[in-house]
Amino acid sequence: MSRKTSGETYVWNAAKEKLFLEKLDDYLASTGGKQPTGSILAQWANEFNAHFGGVPAYAGTLSQKKERMRKIYRGWKALKANTGLGYDPATDTVVCSDDAWQNFVHVFKECNHLRYEGLRNKELYYNIFDKNHAAGASAFGSVTMGGGSIPSFDFDFSMD
Repeated sequence: MSRKTSGETYVWNAAKEKLFLEKLDDYLASTGGKQPTGSILAQWANEFNAHFGGVPAYAGTLSQKKERMRKIYRGWKALKANTGLGYDPATDTVVCSDDAWQNFVHVFKECNHLRYEGLRNKELYYNIFDKNHAAGASAFGSVTMGGGSIPSFDFDFSMD
């Protein structure tokens, strides 16, 4: 759980999110996919606090954000994999009926913004959550194309 100061919550913006994604990507690439420890996240939180100021971030703040980003990426993959939806590559957004969208966000609550904004920094998301970072003997393990399968969900994506 992230700590709060005077009842204030840490607020993420595009710059903070991109910096965090870049740090995660660099760390995973340099460690062969090893996840950052609490002490690494605490160090990054201190760097964020020095750079951005405002309500302080803590290791838990970054850990929780990483888990939310993982859920968003899984939702984006599910959207892209569903052939019953339209896709606008110019805006990287989904085209579907309001009912179909409500069915989707019922399962992927963190993904509501993807209908109108698309997924910013998708290359970094891919590198972090979908890329095989294994090195050495681990590099020859059993891995499916794309780092895993897309979860199956029961949606009604009809455009009616």
